[in-house]
Amino acid sequence: MSRRFGRFARLVVPAAFALIAAPRFVAAQQDIYGPSDLSSMPKLVSAAATARLIARSYPEQMRSSNQGGQVQLEFVIGRDGKVEPGSVTVVDATAPVLGGAAKSVVEKMEFVPGKKDGQPVRARVQQSIVYKP
Repeated sequence: MSRRFGRFARLVVPAAFALIAAPRFVAAQQDIYGPSDLSSMPKLVSAAATARLIARSYPEQMRSSNQGGQVQLEFVIGRDGKVEPGSVTVVDATAPVLGGAAKSVVEKMEFVPGKKDGQPVRARVQQSIVYKP
């Protein structure tokens, strides 16, 4: 009987602990912090690579007509420094075609993640992208 109980305890106790701890763990994973909550803001891994992405995304019809513009985007950077798919929204764009181009750029950008209390966290940021003729 005590062997069965020991085996039962080894299986059930960790599972019960996981069920109790899981909601807090999931909640911690889903928290998204704003700039005022972070001890360290996210930073671009490579400004040069981002500039190349922006240049390649510049719509040809805008470039050929010598038109520039600006796009304001909001998105979530994950704990791994990657922009979370589906989190990118265009807040404002001087031309709709630039909004789509800028959105495709942001989805490819890589960051050093933001930190709170020394730990990488998910962070919501706003970023402007400027297209110059």
